[in-house]
Amino acid sequence: MNKLKHTWNYILQNYHTTLLVRMFGELLTSLTGSMLSPFLLLYLYERLDGSILLPLIIVGLQPLAEIVVTIAGGNITDRYGRKPIIMFALSLQILAMTGFMLADSVWLFAFLYILNGIGHSLYIPAERAQIADIVSNEKRAEVYGVLNTLGYIGQGLGPVLGMLVFAFEPALVFGLQACSLLIYLLVFWKTTDETAPGVAAPIDHQDEHTLAAGTVQDFQSDRSIDKSPSLLERTKQFIYLHQHVLLLMLCALPISFFYAQTETTFRLHAQATFTDYLSVIAILATVKACLSVGLQVWLIKKTEHITLTAIMLITCLCYILTSLLYGFSPVLWPLLVAQVTMTIGESLGITRLYQYVAGIAPANKRGLYFSIHGTHWDISRSIGPFLGGIVFIHAGGAVLFTLVSLLLGVSYFLYRYVLSRNVHSPKTLVDSPD
Repeated sequence: MNKLKHTWNYILQNYHTTLLVRMFGELLTSLTGSMLSPFLLLYLYERLDGSILLPLIIVGLQPLAEIVVTIAGGNITDRYGRKPIIMFALSLQILAMTGFMLADSVWLFAFLYILNGIGHSLYIPAERAQIADIVSNEKRAEVYGVLNTLGYIGQGLGPVLGMLVFAFEPALVFGLQACSLLIYLLVFWKTTDETAPGVAAPIDHQDEHTLAAGTVQDFQSDRSIDKSPSLLERTKQFIYLHQHVLLLMLCALPISFFYAQTETTFRLHAQATFTDYLSVIAILATVKACLSVGLQVWLIKKTEHITLTAIMLITCLCYILTSLLYGFSPVLWPLLVAQVTMTIGESLGITRLYQYVAGIAPANKRGLYFSIHGTHWDISRSIGPFLGGIVFIHAGGAVLFTLVSLLLGVSYFLYRYVLSRNVHSPKTLVDSPD
């Protein structure tokens, strides 16, 4: 109890008001969102008269919409600011959740999924860029870790509550999510200020040299680009100017592909392996959430001095072991070990990558950089289940997760190469622990 009180006092004394609001919103929306996610396909299955294919197609529309909007979303938040874009994105998601309560046609469900995907793809780069605006570089990994921990608290409690609500009235789950998003939107609107450089005054925590470097770089970039280039030339210039973060996005594809399999084909593999597979899946989800809550921030603090290349080695090894345990475990206890290794890899690698992306981005391009880097999640979640399903059908879960582990090994060597390159960017931090 004393440790919890000390942690809470530390957060209140050291965290910006905007971060406290973000923490509140993360806890609230993750709780209601995790009440919804396990039962979404069942809800669509019932509302669409027992169709199996249509719900799967509709669910796949959201990541596809996010891919289309992601890059534009980063540019928009850099141009118009974090606050208006976050509020607009939350509003779109509120409309989508409210619509799900009333929808009964396949076209309306498809539209609402696309609308929710657009809101999500606008929100993510804006909120991550906002954190980078107001938090010093050495504290960013800690803050991302705290937010992830709060998200896992919600994910640990949500499925049980969702099961109870879904059994009483399925549409009510969407209503609860809409209400939580509305409460978050109102609190965010009333209590936060704009943080984007160029839209608002620099925050005290912001490094003035970083702001200057970003401004100079963008000015030079604008001067060096022809005012009326062709589409091909603009594409080449975009790739050249942002090649480092594009390469980081490609490096992360095996990691997000692994997550796509854990969210989809692993459930089919568990069904084929365990008699009481629903209990196994529920136990693993609960253990993962508890481990993340207990270990994430501690692991981040203990590894602050380790270089990013070494962190990615640990991360990829943890994910490789997790993948192999998922593929070859005939009993429960190795899967519990897999939850430990997965938590370690996630706590170290993903949060440090967010910190790194914030560090290499020019101050007025952070939204764009987070958009580019985050595209790997949308790519993997749109095509990953289909590709994994093909392998699973023809070769089984063991072969699938063996192939995934090989891809994760490739991911580390790609990271090692990219992080050691002297890429065209004055702000690139080569293998820096910060």
